[in-house]
Amino acid sequence: MDQLASSAQYGYSTVDNPTSRFYTLSKQLVFHLSKWTGLFQLASRKTGQLLRILCYHGFSIEDEDSFRPRLFMRPCTFHQRLEYLRRNSLPVLSLDEALDRLANGTLPHCATVITVDDGFASFYLHALPLLCKFSFPATVYVATNDFLRGQTIFRLAVQYMFWKTRVNSLKLDGLVETTGNQNARVLRKDFAQVIWNVVQYGDSLETDTQRTAIAFELGRRLELDYQAIGNKRLFCLMNSDELSDLARHGIDVQLHTHNHRFPDNPDLARAEIQKNIEVLTPYSSKSLRHFCYPSGIWSEKQWPTLAAAGIRSAMTCEPGLNSSLTRPFAMTRFLDGEDVRQVEFEAELQGYSELLRRARGSLSRI
Repeated sequence: MDQLASSAQYGYSTVDNPTSRFYTLSKQLVFHLSKWTGLFQLASRKTGQLLRILCYHGFSIEDEDSFRPRLFMRPCTFHQRLEYLRRNSLPVLSLDEALDRLANGTLPHCATVITVDDGFASFYLHALPLLCKFSFPATVYVATNDFLRGQTIFRLAVQYMFWKTRVNSLKLDGLVETTGNQNARVLRKDFAQVIWNVVQYGDSLETDTQRTAIAFELGRRLELDYQAIGNKRLFCLMNSDELSDLARHGIDVQLHTHNHRFPDNPDLARAEIQKNIEVLTPYSSKSLRHFCYPSGIWSEKQWPTLAAAGIRSAMTCEPGLNSSLTRPFAMTRFLDGEDVRQVEFEAELQGYSELLRRARGSLSRI
């Protein structure tokens, strides 16, 4: 059966859901009690032969972790995660070594792989020094169109400015394609409804210069400094010098498509991979044979294209631990973020969350 998954962290929401908060607090309480009573240790022994794969995206330069806590993590939180791996002697392997040892049955107990999607500049600025401190390898999947453009990612900047502004209304003339009253204003309570209109209008423009002009004007109307956002590189990818520097630090650069999309159409999908390989080849010290689905969206229809391109593994954003029976184009990962509490992280690494997932799966089949 085909699987489709989307990354909710790319959406926009101002809703504070009491039911969701209650569920989160209840889950944390269960995890703390389970840890204190030794169930984490039992789970670790039960699942120790399975491969853990961690997934990260960006790291906060300013306040991005408050804006998108699943997409951005504070460096101090990432340091806490790495310290937990070191303190508990959980071996961190390169992706190639982990897959080799998973296949031949020599995977060390609770072996872990660190992966990072997109290639944000904040990875180089904040996460790389921490990985070097702990001597941990990692794999970074880079989308190359945004890398080549070297611009602030428009859609993220737009969402960020709407999230950050204190203004209570906004005139949309010139920011979207409008009809009727050109002086109409939208109120703050309706901002969530117009964000994607602004994004789509910007995406429809032919040049980055035009999009940048829209972003500057939006910032002016929202009383924010778009130039400062760009200067701080909050939503930029690494530049060529930074990407070139990763290999000497033990960081593997791998594939994430060119335009951050991977359609079911084989010809379009093949073109995405080919362009991605073409751009990344000068920056990768290893063969480009590992892939990450953009936005966590995947389908089995895409697998023949991956196989034809010589891809060895493809990462989803589906939760779970990996065994030798895991399909190589549907590898599962734990999507870590600032909104993930430390005890939840530990529950995943110790295999307790995996046992809960299996139990829920068994109950659902009854």
